[in-house]
Amino acid sequence: MSSIPENKRVLIVDDNRAIHEDFRKVLTDSGSSSGLDAAEEALFGDTIASQPKRVTFQLDYASQGLEGVAKIQEAHAAGSPFAMAFVDVRMPPGIDGIETTVKIWEAAPDTQIVICTAYSDYSWDEMVGKVGYSDKLVLLKKPFDNVEVLQLACALTEKWRLGQESKLKLEQLERMVAVRTAELRSTVDLLQHSLTNYKRTEQRLRRSEERFRLITENAADLIIVVDGTGRPQYLSPSVVHALGYAAEELLRGSLFSLVHPEDRADTVDILKSALRQSTDQVLEYRLQHKQGYWRKFEAHASVVRESETTLTNLVIVGRDITERDRVEKENFRLAIELQRAGDSGNLAALAAALATELGPLLEVIQEKVRFAEDAARQLQPLLRAEKELLAAAIAQQLTPELLARTTAADRATDVDYLAAEVPKALADCQKKIERIVDILADLQANAPDPSPPA
Repeated sequence: MSSIPENKRVLIVDDNRAIHEDFRKVLTDSGSSSGLDAAEEALFGDTIASQPKRVTFQLDYASQGLEGVAKIQEAHAAGSPFAMAFVDVRMPPGIDGIETTVKIWEAAPDTQIVICTAYSDYSWDEMVGKVGYSDKLVLLKKPFDNVEVLQLACALTEKWRLGQESKLKLEQLERMVAVRTAELRSTVDLLQHSLTNYKRTEQRLRRSEERFRLITENAADLIIVVDGTGRPQYLSPSVVHALGYAAEELLRGSLFSLVHPEDRADTVDILKSALRQSTDQVLEYRLQHKQGYWRKFEAHASVVRESETTLTNLVIVGRDITERDRVEKENFRLAIELQRAGDSGNLAALAAALATELGPLLEVIQEKVRFAEDAARQLQPLLRAEKELLAAAIAQQLTPELLARTTAADRATDVDYLAAEVPKALADCQKKIERIVDILADLQANAPDPSPPA
């Protein structure tokens, strides 16, 4: 079904009233006659009895060119335009048909025009020179035949309707294209925004991974990631330095085999408890160095689940406390010996000497330890946020909130400064502790025999 209804409105522009009547007889029912019926029979090829109801047109008339132009303008403004116009070429005393045609097209460019001419008024070249070549212009030679008039009216009104329908379809298509283009542009903008966010996330994740690698590869503590069977998944370089094994040797077996037999059962139980309860655990154990001696470690175990489909891993951060343990035992032994010294006169001198020698060293150690503790407190939020970020990235569950939290923690922490200064502070502490150990060793070597006289 057509979206543009038929338009049978036809304007007759001729200064001869008789011509108006002739058009009325040909193009309307009231003008039916035997001659017209015969014309229709010749046009449609049907007998009078069998032919369908003849097409009827709505006619309007103008006697001068300007009057016709005015009617065209009024109809166009009212929303009921003329589909075509029959225009006489000569209409004195007003403008002629050619000028009328030009003005009609200025008011209603889609109007189909039939110029009625005897060819003696204007040559074809003269007409083309004034109106130009147009598919909306047809010449009808006088005297014209009724069949020609009817045929032109039927064809040109239908041509006007098809033109309007084509224009409507084109406008609808342009609107559809505009809407689709806007949707595509919006989609492209969204994709561009997503790509930009993805690149930013990728850069942040890369920086976070680089920072995490920098921390783990330069940390004095042992960082170990093991699965539920104790098989190592990741070893920081400090593990290799502390135990003397090559990374390949450690990755081939279970780390539980390196745990001291007396500590192995308790260590396994604590780590299993951490896995079952998903809670952090603190433990102490001894690991065997490749050269055969034992090193004692204090460790903090945390549970990490990378995704729902992967096994749960344990992150174990251990610190070598072998020297600390030895010093504590030595101090305990020395305290026992001092207690045995009783109330001898040498006790006060010994205490004064210890205070003089050990006081400055202990002050430096306390200062460095406080700095290390402050650094640890500063790093904890960042490490926790980056740990969550790494787990979310592996599980492909990154969120803007997690990225914002990690970025805020990063800005609040001077990682480069802490990474450079904390190792120096710990090394200084180690030197001072070694000095204290030496002092205590000298004290022990020079102490009198604590055994009572016989």
